[in-house]
This record gives sequence, structure tokens and C-alpha cells, in this order.
Amino acid sequence: MRRLIGWIKTGTQPRSTSPRVSLLQRAKIALISLLLIALASTIGVAMMDQERLKHDLLKLTADAGLTLEVVQLHGHAHTPQETLLTVANLKIGTPILGIDLRELHSKINKIGWVEDTVVERRLPGIIRISLRERIPIAMLQNNGKHKLIDRSGAIIDGADPSQFTHLTVVAGKNAAPHAATILSILKTEPELFSEIWAVSYKSERRWDVHLKNGMAVRLPEIDPVSAWSRLAVIDRKRDITSRDLAVIDLRVPHQLVVEPNIPVRGKGSKT
Repeated sequence: MRRLIGWIKTGTQPRSTSPRVSLLQRAKIALISLLLIALASTIGVAMMDQERLKHDLLKLTADAGLTLEVVQLHGHAHTPQETLLTVANLKIGTPILGIDLRELHSKINKIGWVEDTVVERRLPGIIRISLRERIPIAMLQNNGKHKLIDRSGAIIDGADPSQFTHLTVVAGKNAAPHAATILSILKTEPELFSEIWAVSYKSERRWDVHLKNGMAVRLPEIDPVSAWSRLAVIDRKRDITSRDLAVIDLRVPHQLVVEPNIPVRGKGSKT
């Protein structure tokens, strides 16, 4: 049998491998074979006899033209075809009823970019694989290295961070599962969000926001939404994020404390 070496585009129809057997006849053979295999398992036929019966029935279906001819692949924007070919390990000419769809689904779902898969068997000779890939939302920084994460905080194994440098860097212990929440809050103020390059999770309770100009914005543990919105209002009026400041501290309700970007005594001055 020849190993599958390429993917067939959506809508491509396989050629008939057995013109002497009609599609209706092949469907009948497939149905009867599946019923016999299920019956053998149900009535407790010996394992060796089950395997022999299964082998004979699959050969019968293959002789009738029910063999793998085409693999249709959809949704693989980031998942390399070579990786899918290796993992799927499908071979042209394999009896299509002998392909374990659950096992194929499980194997493909272990690929880093894949969030979920739908695997379909379309008789007489098509296996259709539809991927839902993970969507990267941020770059997780850990021990000086970066890895892409999705909205659940799961690391996308095999993804190249250098292709997604526009994403916000997320750092801090246990930060990944909470990244989607803080990013959704920060995106409520698009002008401020465009100036962010990183966020860091502090003591697993609250966030610091790091702007591209080096300034740090300290958000409170309670109600960071209101604090971020308040900063946006002040910034529109006074352009505070463009000043030469090291820190804007919003942790105290209804107050804004700043630390100048020069060595000074004390913790800052209120504005």
C-alpha cells in the first residue's frame, strides 16, 4: 500500500476503484460487515476468531472498493502538513472501514496547534479531517523564554513566538490561566492598550502593566476595570502616560500616585 503523500482539496471526488461494484452494493457490504463485527464482539466470540473475522470482512469490503482514496483536510492554517501526515499515518488503499476514527481523532488532538478535531468517514473512500486550531493571545515569558498561549492559558507546543511579536508578553507565577481576563480588560481602552508591551502577575493577585516607554502601571486587585478606565480618562485630558514617569500607581481607590523617572526620596507624589 502506498503512503499518503499529499492532501486533496475540498470538493475533490475520488475515482471509483471497482467499477464492477455499484455504490449501493458497496454500502450494503459495508453495513453487513459492520453489523457482523459488532455482533461478534457482543456475543463473545473468541479474540482470535474475532480478529480473523474482522480481517476477512475488511478484505471483503476492500475487494468491493471500500478503500481509502482521498484525505480531505480543512482548517490547518498553522499546523504543518508534514506533521499531520506523520501523526495520521494513513495509507492509500487501506480498507476504509478498518480506520479507527477515535484513535485518529485522539492522535491529531495531541498536536500543539490543534484545539479540537472532527474526523469523518465518507464512503466509499474519503476520510475528512477538520481542525479547529488554537488562537494565540499572548506570549508567556518563563525563565527568559517565550511560548505562545491560547485563551485557556494552554501553551501551544511547536508554535514559533518570533512570528507573533505583536502579541503582549505575559509574565508571573500562574499568569497564563488569567491572561485572557486581564487582556480583555485592557482592550476596553484601545488607545492605552496600543502602548502596552507586557503585563506581569504580582503575587498571584493583581497585575502590573508595562508600557512601551518603560512606564509601569500598577493595577489594584479589586476592580481593575474601573482603575484602568479612570487612567484612560485622565490620560485623554492630561496625557499623563507621555510624561517622564517610572510608575503610575492605581492601587488606592480614587487616587493616582506617580513616581518620577528620577531618583527621589519617598514613594511618590499624589496628583
